[in-house]
Amino acid sequence: MASQLEKAKNKLVALKEEQKELMKAIRKEHDSIPFGQPNIIGRRDIYKDVKRYRAKSIENSIQQEKQEHRIEMLEKVEEVKSENSTLKDVHVVGASAYATIGAKTSVNNLEYFKDKLAELEERNEEAKAYNRTKPAVKMKTLGTEITKLKRKIQMLEEMKAKDESKALSEHAKNLIASGLVTQWQKKPIYYFVKGLRKVALVLNESGDFEESKKYSAYSDKDIEFVEKLLKK
Repeated sequence: MASQLEKAKNKLVALKEEQKELMKAIRKEHDSIPFGQPNIIGRRDIYKDVKRYRAKSIENSIQQEKQEHRIEMLEKVEEVKSENSTLKDVHVVGASAYATIGAKTSVNNLEYFKDKLAELEERNEEAKAYNRTKPAVKMKTLGTEITKLKRKIQMLEEMKAKDESKALSEHAKNLIASGLVTQWQKKPIYYFVKGLRKVALVLNESGDFEESKKYSAYSDKDIEFVEKLLKK
């Protein structure tokens, strides 16, 4: 299966090929119009097709530039992942080589977060040891960052354990098998409802689905759909 980077590169190649064909079409249309031939009022614009191809060519150039930026961003993501073998799911802000790449709060990144915790704890111990020498300017300790990261790891571990130990009712199994709900791999306790935007279900203690408080339906139409789904 092609990666996002491969797909982006293939799309850029296709855009460049399309641009070549557009330039050929523009030249052909130009050549078919007698030199200096003016438009005659009340008749068809003889430059209409040339203008149409030029507009497409301009749009193609814009799309090529966007695609080049996307490729730069995806290459940066691949580079970051290659430097961090335990980093699986990334959060990207920006659409070029200047994009900021971070780690998503995902069960797939548990090992990455644990490695980062070990690094923070080591740096924190070094800072505390240095501060015990009573220097003029103390090093910053990392207690707050460590606490936040520990809570994140604990939350993800509980989420993973809950998913691994789940028992599904027949109703829940049928909904999953039908494709009406899809499990979120990054946070597997949530099952998003197909066709609805950011509406998810969670499993209760009986192994059946109920509406998620975090990703609940808001519109009357979505609420009605979810209610029917839960009774299906």
